[in-house]
Amino acid sequence: MTAFTDAAADELFVLSGTEPGFDRLHGIPAAALGEESDRLLALGHLTDRTVLAVTSAYHRRVLGELIVPTNELTDLLSFGTRRTHIQAVRAGSDDDYAWYIDDAALDAPTAQPATFITIEWLEREDIAIPSPCPACTRTSRSTRLTKGPDLTGWGHYHRCRRCAHLWPPPVTALRPEAETALPQHPTLTRDLEAPSCTRSA
Repeated sequence: MTAFTDAAADELFVLSGTEPGFDRLHGIPAAALGEESDRLLALGHLTDRTVLAVTSAYHRRVLGELIVPTNELTDLLSFGTRRTHIQAVRAGSDDDYAWYIDDAALDAPTAQPATFITIEWLEREDIAIPSPCPACTRTSRSTRLTKGPDLTGWGHYHRCRRCAHLWPPPVTALRPEAETALPQHPTLTRDLEAPSCTRSA
């Protein structure tokens, strides 16, 4: 069957993973779906282990985040993963995307196996500069937006996975870059005795 990138405008095609929107995660072609990117489409029927690997790789490489091992991660395999068959359809010229997908019967001419992974409810942390935990010295590379002991209101904090201690990232990581001085241009002034503008020295 012809791949999307090689198919003529009116020719049936299948997705190969080289189409716009796909990333290759652990060797598996996967694309984020939905306006909020709350689902992943992976080509092929993935094992549970591969579902977790693709989901983790998407968050690390594409979003710069780590998944927190909570009950939502356990439920991902039981309730958030659906293996089915899809068929791809070329989008119209006015659409935002080049292709979209529909569910397909197994015997449809362009049916191909796919796995949908719902990632909407997963708890995530930002990947940050490594920092040792002040309580137990274990190094953390992740931060989360939460209320902590050293800031008023919400802020980004490292969280130790061993002892659950929270501490703010190093000051150097939060300090903004020094602003470069803007080039100084001579200002325009109006000569009160002449009708034209002149540059001041």
